[in-house]
Amino acid sequence: MKNEKTIARLTGVGYLGIFICGFFANFYILEGLVVKGDMLLTHQNFIKHPSQFYQGIGAFGMMILLDMLLAIPLYRLLKVENKRCALISSALRLANGLYFIYALSYLLDIACELSETPTVLANSLEGHLNGFNRHWAIGLIIFGLHLLVLGSLVRKSKKFPLIIGVLLSLAGTGYLLDSSAQLELFSNEDIKELFATIVIVVGTLGELSFTLFLLIRGIRGKTNPQNLKPKDSNHQ
Repeated sequence: MKNEKTIARLTGVGYLGIFICGFFANFYILEGLVVKGDMLLTHQNFIKHPSQFYQGIGAFGMMILLDMLLAIPLYRLLKVENKRCALISSALRLANGLYFIYALSYLLDIACELSETPTVLANSLEGHLNGFNRHWAIGLIIFGLHLLVLGSLVRKSKKFPLIIGVLLSLAGTGYLLDSSAQLELFSNEDIKELFATIVIVVGTLGELSFTLFLLIRGIRGKTNPQNLKPKDSNHQ
């Protein structure tokens, strides 16, 4: 049990690292450089702040590495519930990481072209960014499927509160809806904004609650029935 608690807490540390790297890379770096609807200003930002962009790529890379590594401890923690489902969940997590690496290659192409003349980057920047966004969205579909399976395992497990499994399943559904919208399966902009909001809310609630429980509690321990028996007293 102590070994399982250690694995659980290390998994929580890994999840926390993913949160930090992901928010830094996406919301602080990438969204700070990319100006929606203004590729000229976006191009200027990349030229003026190359080190900031490299930091973002590094943070994305670290996030993906941690994401893939967590497939192992998650399998070990949940295989007792359903070995096949735990294996599928971990396989989906690895597949998601591999696809994220492919998506990241589009940003690496931009990094390579930062040393070229500004004209070279200007001609290809929009295509690289669109490629990254599209393939990242496909990766999030795989991740959403992983969360659905993970949520099902957590709901069945006595090691975790039921509500965490429910929130993880809702987060997976949110990722599927939002990624479908990003891939233009839904053309209405209001629907896209709604799905994006759903992901932010349920995704954060689901994964953050799972992370905090792993960090603080580890996993629920089983009560040893022998410990509940009163000790025999010796009478002289």
